[in-house]
Amino acid sequence: MPRKLYLSKTVDAALAERMDWIFDTYATVVVSVSGGKDSTVLLDAARKEALRRGTNVTAFFLDQEAEYGATIEHVRHLMGLPGVLPAWYQVPLRMTNATSFEEAWLHAWDPGAQWMRAKEPGAIAEAPGAPDRFHAFFEWIEAQCGADTCFLVGLRAEEALNRYRAVTKHAAVDGVTWSSRTKGAAVKLYPLYDFTFEDIWTYLGKFGVPYNRAYDWMWAKGHGIQEMRVSNLIHEQAFHSLSTLQEFEHDTFEALQRRLAGVHAAALYAGEQSVYQTLVRPKAYRTWRAYRDFLLDTLPVDVGKFRTRFDRQPEAENVARSQCRALLLNDHEGNLPIDTTVKDPRASLAKWMELL
Repeated sequence: MPRKLYLSKTVDAALAERMDWIFDTYATVVVSVSGGKDSTVLLDAARKEALRRGTNVTAFFLDQEAEYGATIEHVRHLMGLPGVLPAWYQVPLRMTNATSFEEAWLHAWDPGAQWMRAKEPGAIAEAPGAPDRFHAFFEWIEAQCGADTCFLVGLRAEEALNRYRAVTKHAAVDGVTWSSRTKGAAVKLYPLYDFTFEDIWTYLGKFGVPYNRAYDWMWAKGHGIQEMRVSNLIHEQAFHSLSTLQEFEHDTFEALQRRLAGVHAAALYAGEQSVYQTLVRPKAYRTWRAYRDFLLDTLPVDVGKFRTRFDRQPEAENVARSQCRALLLNDHEGNLPIDTTVKDPRASLAKWMELL
């Protein structure tokens, strides 16, 4: 497990030093904006350094259409700030829909669809030659840029081990552990990599930085600071937000229902333990493996990628339970973590009996 090494400086001071180096080193600085707390802090720090130098920073936002209304309001605010060059993309994308097998994809900004909202004035509506998938689009954008461009991303190592690995495993710049190489000539930098959840919220409060108001609603519903996450509303790790969306963004909920199948069902059952969470196995199946095989044989979607992925994973009950969740949430891209460590329930029981 990675260990924290504390230095004799605050994270705010370290961030200021990093921004100074970034603007000294790169002619073009692009901040990937999601409308969430981390990218808000990142853009604020970069914008302040740009203004100090009499230059600008580019704010890149890939609009997935199925966004919180509060996210769109916040991004409008960010894009209008002094020192910010807006790059708001509203181009056709295929987004996985965790709420329905009838309509397994959201074709965001599809020219023939009735969109959830009108496009923004000045938004970039066409990207000839770009792929129509979210992560692939980012890679395509990065590939268009040269070595004098860097992309700032708000990943933090504390959030998950895979994020720690992403920001520290292969440094693209000598001596800068918080860097990685894109598929093009540009570099990705993670200036917030060592910020904690508390550091992020402290920064927002201390410097009076406006943030996405969806967090206030999440807090009011009892979510802790580590649980509050802004993402597209039908993402396999964010669909549970639909259960309360109509309470504070009724118009967004209604527009999403009209736009996409499965939204109403997910809103009703997002907290239910057997369908979306797979915490409880349906009684008709004696094992999770039997339930997984049933899903593979009967789901009305192409499960070829699932079968290929599962074939590389061990046969065990705990693994099969995670695989069931991936199937039920249409996780075609493998975004949901699957614990492939084989766990023997008998060994666990023997361990507890020994302790007792």
